[in-house]
Amino acid sequence: MGEKNVLQKNAVGFWGVVFYAVSVIFPAGAFAITGVAAMTFAGATAPLAFLVGGITLFLAIIAVYIFSQKVSNAGGYYKYVEAATKNKYVGKSVGLWNLFWVVGDMIAASIIVGWFTWVGLSSLLNYTLPFIWVVALSLVVPILYLFVGYFGIKVAAKAAITIGALQIIFFLLLAFAFMAKTPYNSGSYFNIANSTGGLSGFFLAVVVGAFLAYGGYGSVVSLGEEAKMSKKTLKKAIVTALLIMVAFDTIVVYSIVAAAGPGLSTASGSFAPGLYLTQQYFGVGLALLAFTFVLVAQVFSPVIFGNSGARVMFALARDGLLPKSLSQVHKKYKSPHVATLWLFGIVVVGVLATMLPLVAIFGESAGLFDSWVIWGISITIFTLMYHIAVNTSLPFYVKRVKERFSWLVHVIAPGLASLIMLVAIYYSLVGLTSPLSLAYIMVPAWVVIGLALIYWRRSKVKAVVFPTRRGA
Repeated sequence: MGEKNVLQKNAVGFWGVVFYAVSVIFPAGAFAITGVAAMTFAGATAPLAFLVGGITLFLAIIAVYIFSQKVSNAGGYYKYVEAATKNKYVGKSVGLWNLFWVVGDMIAASIIVGWFTWVGLSSLLNYTLPFIWVVALSLVVPILYLFVGYFGIKVAAKAAITIGALQIIFFLLLAFAFMAKTPYNSGSYFNIANSTGGLSGFFLAVVVGAFLAYGGYGSVVSLGEEAKMSKKTLKKAIVTALLIMVAFDTIVVYSIVAAAGPGLSTASGSFAPGLYLTQQYFGVGLALLAFTFVLVAQVFSPVIFGNSGARVMFALARDGLLPKSLSQVHKKYKSPHVATLWLFGIVVVGVLATMLPLVAIFGESAGLFDSWVIWGISITIFTLMYHIAVNTSLPFYVKRVKERFSWLVHVIAPGLASLIMLVAIYYSLVGLTSPLSLAYIMVPAWVVIGLALIYWRRSKVKAVVFPTRRGA
């Protein structure tokens, strides 16, 4: 492999990888974004949605944990599946699902910056931000990503540690303050029977709340070529990051629901219940500080996450599926700079093509909210799909590398995670109304486009076969 196709080795240490995942998961999101989505569809059982989502991913993490010890590659998930199946159609399909998730997440996160600014200023200061400024703010994310992604992974890792730690400290303190002040602390929020949207609403909350939030933990698998001692670092960092964030998100979402009590529908009606309740309990000053924290964190989460997307694109190009130019590495910064530039352009087009028509049809409030929820549903479906693919391929890989086989570890636990994910996919897609029903088109369309692309490039696409030695 030529030097121009090699990323910088040993660029990120353990805590850099942990907080890379934490920052992508976006701690402030439970307070202001994904928590809001969960409350919208499941009401007071939103904390349970985050807990169920977290437990499911701990079952799914078994496969990632095992694969990350054997396969260190910028392709991440799709390289795991490819190592097990040795099939380029299956492996590259998973790669394209992963790429859709990354691109879609950046588009959704960019839109959220504009939407949350519009909602926050409207809720706290009764000021309506002109739509042109909403659009401009939404484009801040891809512009910042372009600079951070171009200058290499070290810059992203250092920013992630600082921003991730500050979010956790601030919003945990605020959550404990809510729980200390409210008279509505209760275990009823963990009873699925209390879901205001029934099972469909609850699992939609799991999808666009918990799974959408926690999906960021897997962003670090694309750092396999750049993490220090990656075969040991990645598996420990993934578990550590997910442990931190499942506990954190469940506590924060619980504190908001408990603080609202019987007034949850009123708080949710503000589109920013965390900000609304902070203002009610502690005044507009602290609410504005929380708003600022969320906005800064929301900008940097996709900025950092975009590095993973560029690396998946880079790996697919290196394997021949995408144009070879996308596999180039910057001579000085060792970043996949061409893939970074292309990802920037795609995200800008995606943001504008989503926001402009939906706002024109449904107005700013509903149009902006629906814009990111449509992407949130679609990308989370793909997140679950490639996790199911990784879970399913695990026993085949273990057999292939002649490791000791365990039905519980390699089949039953990952299989249970996949089953819960399939249930979540089914219930979250049942009865979607316009414009959220666009997910019915987006998901199958990308699957078909992916298969067509692999077939078209079949003579150039290669499936990399990893070592089969025990302990290799």
